[in-house]
Amino acid sequence: MPQVLVLTAFDDIRFSCQRCGACCHHKRPQEFGDLVPLDRLPEFWEKSNLIYLTETDIENIGRKTGLEPREFVDTLHEYDGRCVHVDDQGSKIILDFPVMQSKEDTTCVFYKDGCTIYQDRPRACRLFPFRVEEKSTPEGDIILSIGYNPLCPGIGKGNRAAKKDLEKLVIDQFRQRSEQIASELGMLVATGKICKDAQIYRTNPSRGPRNSEPDPGDLTK
Repeated sequence: MPQVLVLTAFDDIRFSCQRCGACCHHKRPQEFGDLVPLDRLPEFWEKSNLIYLTETDIENIGRKTGLEPREFVDTLHEYDGRCVHVDDQGSKIILDFPVMQSKEDTTCVFYKDGCTIYQDRPRACRLFPFRVEEKSTPEGDIILSIGYNPLCPGIGKGNRAAKKDLEKLVIDQFRQRSEQIASELGMLVATGKICKDAQIYRTNPSRGPRNSEPDPGDLTK
Protein backbone atom coordinates (compact mmCIF):
# COMPACT_ATOMS: atom_id res chain seq x y z
CA MET A 1 0.00 0.00 0.00
CA PRO A 2 1.35 3.47 -0.86
CA GLN A 3 2.13 5.80 2.02
CA VAL A 4 0.98 9.39 2.35
CA LEU A 5 3.60 11.70 3.83
CA VAL A 6 2.89 15.28 4.93
CA LEU A 7 5.81 17.70 5.10
CA THR A 8 5.98 21.39 6.00
CA ALA A 9 8.44 23.02 3.59
CA PHE A 10 9.23 26.01 5.81
CA ASP A 11 10.70 26.92 9.18
CA ASP A 12 8.84 29.00 11.74
CA ILE A 13 6.40 31.36 10.01
CA ARG A 14 4.20 33.93 11.71
CA PHE A 15 0.77 34.53 10.26
CA SER A 16 -2.32 36.53 11.16
CA CYS A 17 -5.23 36.97 8.75
CA GLN A 18 -5.64 40.66 7.90
CA ARG A 19 -9.15 40.15 6.42
CA CYS A 20 -7.90 42.03 3.32
CA GLY A 21 -9.80 39.87 0.81
CA ALA A 22 -6.79 39.26 -1.44
CA CYS A 23 -7.29 35.49 -1.33
CA CYS A 24 -11.04 35.89 -1.98
CA HIS A 25 -10.38 36.71 -5.66
CA HIS A 26 -10.42 33.52 -7.71
CA LYS A 27 -8.16 33.05 -10.72
CA ARG A 28 -9.66 30.83 -13.43
CA PRO A 29 -7.09 30.35 -16.23
CA GLN A 30 -8.90 30.73 -19.54
CA GLU A 31 -6.26 28.90 -21.59
CA PHE A 32 -7.50 25.58 -20.23
CA GLY A 33 -10.59 23.84 -21.55
CA ASP A 34 -13.23 22.15 -19.44
CA LEU A 35 -10.97 19.13 -18.89
CA VAL A 36 -7.38 19.33 -17.67
CA PRO A 37 -5.16 16.26 -18.36
CA LEU A 38 -3.04 15.07 -15.45
CA ASP A 39 0.22 16.05 -17.15
CA ARG A 40 -0.93 19.71 -17.19
CA LEU A 41 -2.11 19.80 -13.58
CA PRO A 42 1.05 21.45 -12.21
CA GLU A 43 0.62 24.29 -14.73
CA PHE A 44 -3.08 24.56 -13.90
CA TRP A 45 -2.41 24.71 -10.14
CA GLU A 46 0.27 27.35 -10.64
CA LYS A 47 -2.06 29.60 -12.65
CA SER A 48 -5.33 29.05 -10.80
CA ASN A 49 -6.58 30.07 -7.38
CA LEU A 50 -9.81 28.15 -6.88
CA ILE A 51 -11.37 27.37 -3.51
CA TYR A 52 -11.96 23.62 -3.51
CA LEU A 53 -14.77 22.41 -1.27
CA THR A 54 -15.08 19.13 0.57
CA GLU A 55 -18.42 17.44 1.13
CA THR A 56 -18.21 18.55 4.77
CA ASP A 57 -17.59 22.17 3.70
CA ILE A 58 -20.68 22.12 1.50
CA GLU A 59 -22.84 20.61 4.23
CA ASN A 60 -21.61 23.14 6.80
CA ILE A 61 -22.13 26.17 4.56
CA GLY A 62 -25.56 24.96 3.49
CA ARG A 63 -26.64 24.35 7.09
CA LYS A 64 -25.37 27.71 8.32
CA THR A 65 -26.70 29.81 5.42
CA GLY A 66 -29.81 27.91 4.37
CA LEU A 67 -28.53 27.87 0.77
CA GLU A 68 -28.68 24.93 -1.63
CA PRO A 69 -25.34 23.71 -3.07
CA ARG A 70 -26.33 24.98 -6.54
CA GLU A 71 -26.30 28.51 -5.10
CA PHE A 72 -22.60 28.50 -4.18
CA VAL A 73 -20.96 25.38 -5.67
CA ASP A 74 -19.32 25.20 -9.10
CA THR A 75 -18.78 21.92 -10.93
CA LEU A 76 -18.59 21.00 -14.61
CA HIS A 77 -21.37 18.43 -14.24
CA GLU A 78 -24.51 19.24 -12.29
CA TYR A 79 -23.55 18.79 -8.66
CA ASP A 80 -25.17 15.76 -7.02
CA GLY A 81 -22.60 14.97 -4.35
CA ARG A 82 -20.44 12.82 -6.64
CA CYS A 83 -17.02 13.85 -7.89
CA VAL A 84 -16.21 10.98 -10.29
CA HIS A 85 -17.83 10.88 -13.73
CA VAL A 86 -17.12 8.93 -16.93
CA ASP A 87 -17.35 10.04 -20.55
CA ASP A 88 -16.72 8.70 -24.08
CA GLN A 89 -18.03 5.21 -23.31
CA GLY A 90 -15.88 4.92 -20.22
CA SER A 91 -12.57 5.97 -21.81
CA LYS A 92 -12.39 9.16 -19.71
CA ILE A 93 -12.48 9.32 -15.93
CA ILE A 94 -13.39 12.87 -14.92
CA LEU A 95 -12.63 14.11 -11.41
CA ASP A 96 -15.07 16.97 -10.99
CA PHE A 97 -14.18 18.44 -7.60
CA PRO A 98 -16.54 21.20 -6.41
CA VAL A 99 -15.18 24.73 -6.07
CA MET A 100 -16.66 27.95 -4.75
CA GLN A 101 -18.63 30.09 -7.19
CA SER A 102 -17.30 33.53 -8.14
CA LYS A 103 -18.95 36.85 -8.96
CA GLU A 104 -18.31 39.01 -12.02
CA ASP A 105 -15.42 40.78 -10.25
CA THR A 106 -13.81 37.35 -9.52
CA THR A 107 -14.53 37.55 -5.80
CA CYS A 108 -16.10 34.66 -3.93
CA VAL A 109 -19.91 34.75 -3.80
CA PHE A 110 -19.66 35.11 -0.02
CA TYR A 111 -17.39 38.16 -0.17
CA LYS A 112 -18.89 41.60 0.42
CA ASP A 113 -16.68 44.08 2.27
CA GLY A 114 -15.14 41.01 3.85
CA CYS A 115 -16.02 37.33 4.20
CA THR A 116 -19.66 36.93 5.23
CA ILE A 117 -19.14 33.30 6.35
CA TYR A 118 -15.75 33.71 8.03
CA GLN A 119 -16.56 31.53 11.04
CA ASP A 120 -17.83 28.78 8.72
CA ARG A 121 -15.39 29.25 5.83
CA PRO A 122 -14.20 26.07 4.05
CA ARG A 123 -11.02 24.19 4.91
CA ALA A 124 -9.17 25.57 1.87
CA CYS A 125 -9.76 29.11 3.18
CA ARG A 126 -8.65 28.11 6.68
CA LEU A 127 -5.46 26.69 5.19
CA PHE A 128 -4.53 29.81 3.17
CA PRO A 129 -1.88 31.30 2.78
CA PHE A 130 -0.45 27.82 3.23
CA ARG A 131 -0.83 25.65 0.15
CA VAL A 132 -0.25 22.02 -0.70
CA GLU A 133 1.80 20.58 -3.55
CA GLU A 134 1.15 16.90 -4.23
CA LYS A 135 4.01 14.76 -5.54
CA SER A 136 4.56 11.06 -6.16
CA THR A 137 7.74 9.15 -5.39
CA PRO A 138 9.18 6.42 -7.70
CA GLU A 139 7.86 3.89 -5.18
CA GLY A 140 4.31 5.20 -5.63
CA ASP A 141 4.08 6.99 -2.29
CA ILE A 142 2.42 10.42 -2.10
CA ILE A 143 4.06 13.47 -0.57
CA LEU A 144 1.86 16.41 0.47
CA SER A 145 4.28 19.33 0.79
CA ILE A 146 2.92 22.38 2.62
CA GLY A 147 4.36 25.70 1.47
CA TYR A 148 2.99 29.23 1.69
CA ASN A 149 2.26 32.31 -0.38
CA PRO A 150 4.89 34.92 0.60
CA LEU A 151 2.79 37.73 -0.91
CA CYS A 152 0.01 37.36 1.65
CA PRO A 153 -0.08 40.53 3.84
CA GLY A 154 -0.60 38.39 6.94
CA ILE A 155 2.76 36.63 6.65
CA GLY A 156 5.19 37.73 9.37
CA LYS A 157 2.44 38.92 11.70
CA GLY A 158 0.74 37.35 14.70
CA ASN A 159 1.62 33.99 16.20
CA ARG A 160 3.78 31.23 14.75
CA ALA A 161 1.88 28.90 12.45
CA ALA A 162 1.07 25.61 14.18
CA LYS A 163 2.62 23.03 11.86
CA LYS A 164 0.85 20.09 13.50
CA ASP A 165 -2.53 21.75 13.02
CA LEU A 166 -1.74 22.47 9.37
CA GLU A 167 -0.62 18.90 8.78
CA LYS A 168 -3.78 17.51 10.37
CA LEU A 169 -5.96 19.81 8.27
CA VAL A 170 -4.20 18.70 5.09
CA ILE A 171 -4.27 14.97 5.84
CA ASP A 172 -7.93 15.07 6.91
CA GLN A 173 -8.87 16.84 3.69
CA PHE A 174 -6.80 14.42 1.59
CA ARG A 175 -8.23 11.37 3.35
CA GLN A 176 -11.83 12.51 2.95
CA ARG A 177 -11.41 13.12 -0.78
CA SER A 178 -9.43 9.91 -1.35
CA GLU A 179 -12.06 7.80 0.35
CA GLN A 180 -14.81 9.41 -1.71
CA ILE A 181 -12.93 8.84 -4.98
CA ALA A 182 -12.14 5.22 -4.09
CA SER A 183 -15.77 4.51 -3.23
CA GLU A 184 -17.16 6.06 -6.40
CA LEU A 185 -14.52 4.47 -8.64
CA GLY A 186 -15.23 1.09 -7.08
CA MET A 187 -18.92 1.33 -7.93
CA LEU A 188 -18.19 2.43 -11.51
CA VAL A 189 -15.70 -0.39 -12.05
CA ALA A 190 -18.10 -2.95 -10.54
CA THR A 191 -20.82 -1.91 -12.99
CA GLY A 192 -18.44 -2.04 -15.98
CA LYS A 193 -18.62 1.66 -16.78
CA ILE A 194 -14.85 2.27 -16.94
CA CYS A 195 -12.57 1.00 -19.71
CA LYS A 196 -9.31 -0.73 -18.84
CA ASP A 197 -7.10 2.02 -20.30
CA ALA A 198 -9.26 5.01 -19.33
CA GLN A 199 -7.49 8.38 -19.05
CA ILE A 200 -7.98 10.59 -15.99
CA TYR A 201 -8.84 14.29 -16.20
CA ARG A 202 -9.54 17.08 -13.71
CA THR A 203 -12.14 19.72 -14.45
CA ASN A 204 -11.82 23.48 -14.85
CA PRO A 205 -15.35 24.24 -13.62
CA SER A 206 -17.37 27.30 -14.63
CA ARG A 207 -14.76 29.18 -16.64
CA GLY A 208 -17.21 32.08 -16.81
CA PRO A 209 -18.14 34.04 -13.65
CA ARG A 210 -21.58 33.78 -12.10
CA ASN A 211 -24.11 36.56 -12.59
CA SER A 212 -25.81 36.13 -9.25
CA GLU A 213 -24.73 35.94 -5.64
CA PRO A 214 -26.27 35.08 -2.29
CA ASP A 215 -27.68 37.93 -0.26
CA PRO A 216 -25.03 38.62 2.44
CA GLY A 217 -27.80 39.92 4.69
CA ASP A 218 -29.08 36.36 5.02
CA LEU A 219 -25.75 34.77 5.86
CA THR A 220 -24.02 33.85 9.07
CA LYS A 221 -21.48 36.52 10.03
